[in-house]
Amino acid sequence: MSEFTKYVNKVSQLSKEAEEDLLPRLKSKSFRKGQVINTEGQICKNLFFIDKGLVKHYYHHKDRVFILRFFLETNFFTVLDSFANQTPSQFNTIALEDTETSTIDYADFDELCRKHHSFETFSRKLFTMAAVVNLKRIKEMFDADATELYKEFINENHHLLQRISLGETASYLGISQVTLSRIRSKK
Repeated sequence: MSEFTKYVNKVSQLSKEAEEDLLPRLKSKSFRKGQVINTEGQICKNLFFIDKGLVKHYYHHKDRVFILRFFLETNFFTVLDSFANQTPSQFNTIALEDTETSTIDYADFDELCRKHHSFETFSRKLFTMAAVVNLKRIKEMFDADATELYKEFINENHHLLQRISLGETASYLGISQVTLSRIRSKK
């Protein structure tokens, strides 16, 4: 059984038939460090599971870059609204390291949802989990000051610190690198 299906079964147990139907639909895709996976204006046609590596979702606003999320091993990622609605993405996704993924395209995903109640249940739970994480991220951006955001980021993402740059950390927190340096020097 692939890591993809192991994780699916952790979220929601698939029927034997659904799992057998899923496995041949999975494809492997590799991305080099710095390779763009999805761009703004492009429809995101795949749900990805990271077997190895690290990616980020980000967007440009005026002349600033805002990082929305980092995704690493044993995580699913997609541009949720673009994938679910098959509409152009408002975000970009790029590999921060050489990345190996297992992926399923939208047509296969949709067909599995229609054919197998257990896969549709997985889909609902996965999208719900993603929505909850996104709402938490929005709330913390409104409620916390830069120092609190950094402390929370360190607490929840200490494993990322050796894998991302200070600039990426600052961009994720919505602050400048100068502000981040000041916060870090207070420790």
